[in-house]
Amino acid sequence: MTLHVEDEGRGEPVVLAHAGVTDRRVWDAAVPVLLAAGYRVIRYDLPGLGLSPRPTGPHSLVADALGVLAATGVESAHWIGLSQGGATGVDVALAHPERIRSLALIAPGMSGYDSPRLPGLDDRIAAWERRDGHGLALEYLRLWGPMSFDEAGQPRADDPAAAVVLDQADWFLQDEEEIEEPAAEPRLGEIAVPALVVLGDRDVESIADIGRRYAEGIRGARLVTLAPADHLLPLRVPEQLHPLLLAHLAAAS
Repeated sequence: MTLHVEDEGRGEPVVLAHAGVTDRRVWDAAVPVLLAAGYRVIRYDLPGLGLSPRPTGPHSLVADALGVLAATGVESAHWIGLSQGGATGVDVALAHPERIRSLALIAPGMSGYDSPRLPGLDDRIAAWERRDGHGLALEYLRLWGPMSFDEAGQPRADDPAAAVVLDQADWFLQDEEEIEEPAAEPRLGEIAVPALVVLGDRDVESIADIGRRYAEGIRGARLVTLAPADHLLPLRVPEQLHPLLLAHLAAAS
């Protein structure tokens, strides 16, 4: 399967991996900043999201990531991942440590994490059962991007975070066959690259818990919480996030 990949600039390669409810555009504000700092920036759309074709069968997010590195001719890269993209970076670092130079985990997920029941589950199930893709996307946005809604409870028309989630509505109704990766937490002590963990003060508690576990399990990891920010930090607090990323990359380099 050929994924949509964007490869810009020269210098040390940085991969930007998006969340499972967005596409590569969640990094729109970060790309020019990284390019201006002299990095080569690679970002891609996961199968079925953005401009990437739908998967035709089971697929591994780690294999997808390795395929992106192979397609761009990159032996190793700095990895910046949001949510599921963060979990994938950790999984690659554990399975193929020579491929990852550093990790920046933004509101990260974690393979093998026993997630509690998240708010709004009944509403998401109801939207799925009535095959309402837009309604399901709205419920995902309500969970992960509550800052996208106005006082009347409607998504803001000019909000880029809302657009990048709602544009995935058609895909949310598909049955994705994603290959489960081994649990990451028992092996976090094996990660030997610089790691930055960034959380939003308005994110769900399970993500904060995952962030703390990464910070405790990865030697030397730095944990930072930014405000005001929900799960979609790259589009909420870019003016705070970008300096953190640049300092982290400079130190790792």
